[in-house]
Parts: sequence; structure tokens; C-alpha cells
Amino acid sequence: MRVGIYCTNNTVYPVPTTNLYANMTVAGNLADKLTELGHEVYFFAPKGTITKANLVTFDMPPYSDESIYSKYPHPGSSYEYENIMLAKALNYCDEHDVEIFHSHMRPFSVLSHAAHANIPIVVTIHDPIIDDAYKILPQYNEFDNVHLISLSFAQRKPVSDARWIANVYNGIDVDFWQPSIKQDNEYLLYVGRIMPNKGTDIAVKIANEANLPLKIIGGFYDEDRDYFTSQIEPYLNDNIEYLGTKTPVELLPLYQNALAFLMPIRWEEPFGLVMIEAMSCGTPVIASNKGSVPEIVTKKSGYIVDDVTDYADFVRGVNQVSNINRQDVRKRVLDNFTLQKNAESYLEVYKSLVE
Repeated sequence: MRVGIYCTNNTVYPVPTTNLYANMTVAGNLADKLTELGHEVYFFAPKGTITKANLVTFDMPPYSDESIYSKYPHPGSSYEYENIMLAKALNYCDEHDVEIFHSHMRPFSVLSHAAHANIPIVVTIHDPIIDDAYKILPQYNEFDNVHLISLSFAQRKPVSDARWIANVYNGIDVDFWQPSIKQDNEYLLYVGRIMPNKGTDIAVKIANEANLPLKIIGGFYDEDRDYFTSQIEPYLNDNIEYLGTKTPVELLPLYQNALAFLMPIRWEEPFGLVMIEAMSCGTPVIASNKGSVPEIVTKKSGYIVDDVTDYADFVRGVNQVSNINRQDVRKRVLDNFTLQKNAESYLEVYKSLVE
């Protein structure tokens, strides 16, 4: 099949460690895997991107490049820059007989353009759709070529009457995210953006209640700096460590050697790649019952807490991980969340629309 894939031109793929853009990682991984499977993939991304697919840049540097950012620093210009590449990408697909266009952008950036395209458009929504703005999604149902894909069934609940054509779980490279033969399993691990909805402060409280070391990995935006300085930084010590951001190579042994991975979220997480990265390394997940968590974590791969304020229940989960077989934890990912499974699921969607 001839497939066009676009997410953003704000950053390159692979995404630099200092950037927080899981959507681009998912889109780039999909482009690579579909190419490996023998399909003709056009990946629309900025200059500097490295991909196995046919890279189409339109000679556009990433918005993060000084030559672009310094020229267009006004609020909203990054979205406008993205939309310029989107318009060029759709024209390119039309001119080069691309059969289907797959967007990983924010939905409202692409939907108004997609409605006028001449080919089927699938839009994977990566964000929670709990904001009132998403209530308008069903208004796009009248455009027959526009189809939405969720990352979890929980994600689509607030707008269940939109045109959802499929649910496709994210996948990861399980050949990279592997367990270690030698493990110490003496600490808890938190990986993710540092912010209230992600529950970084709850992870600190769990570690203190469980009397276990905690390693915190992740960055934060300026809007969450006060949260970090007031809710996280005062509790840092020899046991509670903040290690900043890490590359995948640096992150791998941290996953492998953790006793458990903490996911004490307060919001309706649409998916959560970090959970399956930890599980692929054999590390059980202790998570709050929000969003996609019950679709990803089972009794054989972790422990789910119904009340996010019940720190004692999180600690009970931590105390029970020794009863979980770490091979079973990894098997959960091998059966459901691989790049191969992800690509095959998307291919089923593409073929159903093209045929």
C-alpha cells in the first residue's frame, strides 16, 4: 500500500530526549515498521528526521530550529507551521497517488483539511478528549472520508458517537525493551512528564510510605515549574532522586532493575507508553484506575488502585509485586503491544477503507 503519515514538523524523528512528544515517536515507529513490511510509506517530517520510509520534508526545518523559531516566535505560530506542512502533505498525496493519509496531529488541526481531501483520512487521537471542545467531533461524521482511531476504548467514552473506525493500541520495540538477566529490584521508578495529572507527588508519597527508594525520570514545562519546586523538590534526598530526562539507552536499565513502576495518574490517560516499556522489561506496574490502565495492566502484570488518594493501597500493590512472575509481565506486551501488532492493526484499517 502507498501510505502517507504525518504528525508534526515541530520536532524531528527520532525525538530528542529533551522533547516531550510521544505522538511523533509513535508515528515514526509506524512509518518504519510499515516500510519494513514492504509498503510504500511517505513520512512527512522536518529536515533532520531519520526514517526507513520515504522522507518528505518540503525543505522545512523543525520549528525548534533557531532559524524558524526566532523568525516566528508569536503564540500559535508552531501550530500554523504544522498546518503549512499538513496542506503540502495532502497535496503531495493527491499528486503521487497515495492511497490513504494517516494523521497523528491534534484532531482539529487536520479535520478541516481532511474533509476536502480526495483520499481516505484516518486520524489517531493521542490526547484525552475530556475537554468540552471535543464534543463537536461528531459534527465531522458527515464527511465520509474522515475516520477516527482511539488508543484505548476508555479514551473515546466522552465522545462515543464520533466516527470511530477502530481502536489501535500503541506498540513498542520489544527487541530493545528487554528484561535484564541480572536485577537488583530494590527501588521504585517513575517515568513521565512531571505534572499534577501524572501524579509525580503521589509517587513520592508512595515511596515514603513503602520505605523504598524512588527514582524520578522526566522533564516538565514552565507551567509546571512551581509544582516541581513545591511538591517534588523539597522531598528529594538520598532515597528520593530526581534524575532529569534520559535517553532510551539510559532508561533501559532503570526499567529493568526497578522493583515496580509507579503510574499514580489523576487523569484519564489515553494510553501511556511508559507502562508498556516497563512491562516489556518485566517490571510490574502499580497504577491508579484511570483511563487506559485497566486495558493495559492485568493481575499478572501489575496492581490497580481504585482510589488515587489511598496511598496504603498503592503500598499493598508494591508489597505484592514479589508474587508476580516478571516473564508474565513481559508476555502481556508481547501478545498485545508490539510494533508488529500495531502496524498490522493499522493495515487492517487502511485496507478496509481503500477496498
